[in-house]
Amino acid sequence: MKVRELIEQLRKFEPDAVVHLGVSWPDRVTETYEKLWVGDYGEGPQINAVMDFMGLNIYVGCVAQRHAKDKPPRTIKLGHYDSAEDAARVRDFFIVHKKLDEPLNFPDFDYANWIPPRTTSGEYNEHIAEILKEKLLSD
Repeated sequence: MKVRELIEQLRKFEPDAVVHLGVSWPDRVTETYEKLWVGDYGEGPQINAVMDFMGLNIYVGCVAQRHAKDKPPRTIKLGHYDSAEDAARVRDFFIVHKKLDEPLNFPDFDYANWIPPRTTSGEYNEHIAEILKEKLLSD
């Protein structure tokens, strides 16, 4: 529509009449807007409308989290050990003490009284060392 065509159409109305902008969506949903303004974005005038959110519930920043059992198991880097069994028990030790919701390799093992071995490099993994430090300080 050209500006002169719009002006000709608007002359049919009272000068003090409220202008409404109507938008028809599929399924016969029609929205009308009263808060209008005209802007110029370089290619001529543009009529803009402000949505009226009265009566609507707007949720900002909401996130739907999946249940922990639906999530893939997290990768925990706890170092290299002399055997696969030691590595599995160290992982279980970490899970038990961090209270993570993940399955254990050896659920009946006594992780409360067990001290994990050092890695193949001869040092404790930083995560395991932190747990041992907390455990020793609490005893």
